[in-house]
Amino acid sequence: MAAPLLAGASGVTCWIADHATATPPRPVDLSTTSNVLDSVLAAELHGAQAAMGCAAEDILVAALGRTVARVIGDGILVIDVDTHDGPSRRVAVPCVSQRGLSGSELLATARSATTGTAPIGAAVRIGYGEGVFAEPGEYLLELRVHPGPAGGLTVGWSFDVRSFDAYTVEELAEQFPSALIEVTSG
Repeated sequence: MAAPLLAGASGVTCWIADHATATPPRPVDLSTTSNVLDSVLAAELHGAQAAMGCAAEDILVAALGRTVARVIGDGILVIDVDTHDGPSRRVAVPCVSQRGLSGSELLATARSATTGTAPIGAAVRIGYGEGVFAEPGEYLLELRVHPGPAGGLTVGWSFDVRSFDAYTVEELAEQFPSALIEVTSG
């Protein structure tokens, strides 16, 4: 299993990226795309929050881990998690296929995976809520989830075009709703 972010090499390498880069991304290196999760998926997320007694961010992190496993492969992903009403935190989430962990097991792992002082930086950032990091940062991949049209959720994907082929991010965006359903369904 590869390390999430390899420091000390001649560049920035992340096991989920398509290509290594020499430097962290600058604003000119970033591209964005978005998709909308309908009101049924939004209700699924909010219902799972209440039923499982956890934060939406934990569910989204677990779903991203499952998504990465489907599209890229298994591994451990270090993610910085931002919220609109609390401090940021760093988590290490397993990216495992459906046979590896059930949705509820993956969620439990994501909830307990706070790394605090992880020796390796995060290549991915995720945020939930209105006004969460409005501007992209120095991450290879960022996911912003906030209220969208007709009671749904808008999922914004920002990525370093030097690190990811556009089709990889498109596939992540396409698989994310299914992974979210798996996690919320247990």
